[in-house]
Amino acid sequence: MKALTRIGALLAALSVPVGAAAQTRATTQCLSDREGESVLLYLAPDLLAQTNRICAPVLPTSAYLRRAGATLGQRYAAESAQAWPAARSAIGKIAGPDVAPLLDSAFAAPAVASLVAPLIAAEITASDCPRLDRILSLMAPLPPRNVAGLAVAFLQLAGDRDRKAGRRPALPICEAPAR
Repeated sequence: MKALTRIGALLAALSVPVGAAAQTRATTQCLSDREGESVLLYLAPDLLAQTNRICAPVLPTSAYLRRAGATLGQRYAAESAQAWPAARSAIGKIAGPDVAPLLDSAFAAPAVASLVAPLIAAEITASDCPRLDRILSLMAPLPPRNVAGLAVAFLQLAGDRDRKAGRRPALPICEAPAR
């Protein structure tokens, strides 16, 4: 249980973009596109469930999330399970060598998702729900890997802008290469 608590505390610090612990790290490893996609694919079912929990009560009955929110999360479940090994490695990379061995525990996979997804979802407000409903309905026909790739591309773009402004990106995706 002590290891589980340490994993939770570390992941909480990593997932809060402006937390003191996150800002005091001298150097932050960045994740490749594939590593970022793995983390997002792994967290997707729990993030979708949290989004549905927050948004379903405030959306009209005709909203996509109200009609298909549960099945959307199920579509991501198989990809999530397959993404865990790469996501575990990526999380270990940004968490550091002291935490990486803790992620090998059988308890780590469910702990990571159950701790990180609510922290991310805590940023969702009721006023975000109509936009999120539209975004998710537009992305629904895409394969989960494509959605993760798009999300990473947008996070990379935002991260590039954050770095230029002297801010730490929410998820440390490496800078996009110049093309």
